[in-house]
Amino acid sequence: MKNRRIIRKTKYCLLWAGLSILIWFANCDATYRMELVNRMVNWLFFGNGYETQTENMETVSASGKYLEDMLQEYCLAGELVQGSGQKDQTVSAGQMTDEKGTDNLPAQTVIALDHRAEAIVAAMSDKYGYMREKLTDYDYMRSNFYVIDSTTSVSREELNGQDLASMDLTIDTEEKNYKVLIYHTHGTESFKDSEPGKVEDTVIGLGDYLTELLEENYGVAVYHDTTAYDMTGGELDRSAAYDYAREGVQKILAEYPSIEVVIDLHRDGVSEDTYLITEIDGKKTAQVMFLNGVSRLNKNGDIAYLANPYKTENLAFSLQMYLTAQANYDSYVRKIFVKGYRYNLDLKPRSLLVEVGSQTNTVEEAKNAMEPLAAILYKVLSGK
Repeated sequence: MKNRRIIRKTKYCLLWAGLSILIWFANCDATYRMELVNRMVNWLFFGNGYETQTENMETVSASGKYLEDMLQEYCLAGELVQGSGQKDQTVSAGQMTDEKGTDNLPAQTVIALDHRAEAIVAAMSDKYGYMREKLTDYDYMRSNFYVIDSTTSVSREELNGQDLASMDLTIDTEEKNYKVLIYHTHGTESFKDSEPGKVEDTVIGLGDYLTELLEENYGVAVYHDTTAYDMTGGELDRSAAYDYAREGVQKILAEYPSIEVVIDLHRDGVSEDTYLITEIDGKKTAQVMFLNGVSRLNKNGDIAYLANPYKTENLAFSLQMYLTAQANYDSYVRKIFVKGYRYNLDLKPRSLLVEVGSQTNTVEEAKNAMEPLAAILYKVLSGK
C-alpha cells in the first residue's frame, strides 16, 4: 500500500512537471521555441545541441573569440557573467550616462530602392542561384548567409534580405572631406608571423593599407585612427577597450561631421588548426567576416541600455557587403556573424565591424585581403 502511494505521488509530480514545461514552452517566443526544437533534433541525430552539421565548421571558427568577447562585454556593460554564457541586465551609473548621450544622435535613416541594389541581387541570382524571393525567406537567409550566436536572435522582419539589399547606402565618394573612418578597438591584434612591437604587422597596419587603397585607387577620403584602444599605460588591457574606442571615435566624428562610414577593423581568434584562406588573383588571401550586434539576448530580450537606432542599417550594410563580395570573389567572405551586444555599431548607420583572417594567417595574407575589401566597399558606397 505504501509503495502504491509513493508511485501515485511520483506520477502526479511528473504530470505536474510536464504540464509546467508545456505551459512554459507555449509562452516562449516563437523563434526561441524553434531554436529549442532545432537543438533537440540536432542533439538526437547529430550529437550537437547548438548548430546543424552544415553550420558546424563556420561556427567553430566564429566562436573562437567568444570567451574574449564575454570578458570585454563584462567590463563594457558592468554586468554579471552567468555560468550559462548569458548575462544579467545590470549596468553601472557611468554606462547609463554614456548610453543616454546616444539619444541625441541625429536620425539619418534613408531607405530607398535603387538600381545598384537591384543589380547586386540580380548578380547573385545569375551566379549563385540566389533567386530574388530567397532574400525574403528567413530560413534560407539564416542558413546560407548567417551564423547567429546561440545567445541571441534576429526576427523575420529584421532579416528581410530584399529590404536590406535594397536600402540606399551610397555616399558622395568624390567629396574631398573625410567620408570614411577606420579605427581599431583591438589595435594590437597581430598575425602568425608578426614581429613583436611592429605596428605595421598588426591590424593597424592593415588599416594603413586599406586607407591607401581607398584614397589612391578610388578617391575616397579616409581618416585612419591609429590609436590602440586595447593598450593602457603601455600594457595590454582589453577590459575596457570598447569604452575607450567609443570615446575616441565620438570625438573624431564631432570634429569631422562629414564622416558617414565607420569601420572597426579586427583580426579573429580561432583554434590553431583552423586556417581561413582563399586565393584571389593568384595570391593567398585571408578570408574576412562581417559581424553584427543586435542588442538582444534570448534570456532577457532587447537590451535597452545598449540601444542601437541604426541596427537595420547595420544589417543592410553587412549584407550588401556580403552579397557584393560573393558576386565578385569566391570564398572571400565567411558567413555574417550575429551576436547579442552592440560593439559601438550605433555610432553611424553605415557602421561595420570586420574580422580579417585570424592568428593563423600571415601578415601578407591579411594585407592581401585589403584589396578586395577596398573594392567591395567602393562598389557598395558608390553604387558603381
